[in-house]
Amino acid sequence: MEYDLPSYEMEDTQWLELLEPFTSLKNLYLMDDIARRVCGAIQELSGEMATEVLPALRNLFVDGSRSFEHIQEAIRPFVTARQLSGHPVAIHHWRR
Repeated sequence: MEYDLPSYEMEDTQWLELLEPFTSLKNLYLMDDIARRVCGAIQELSGEMATEVLPALRNLFVDGSRSFEHIQEAIRPFVTARQLSGHPVAIHHWRR
């Protein structure tokens, strides 16, 4: 079966829509380029919205040493909102 991968040029809202169906996903593994785009989209989520996208998410694994610290900092508001809501998310540096 073949899948068309989403364009890297997608808007933030399109990335969030792509993630919407994955309500039971607990561990998300993202490679460098896609990680920057997905994390760019979720960094805008705060309050109640932070738990509506990927509500079961517990671990976010990011591959790519070039941007790990930047990604951690960029999604800090999302991570904080999840922690305050009782649905914490841990960010991990994943090396394949």
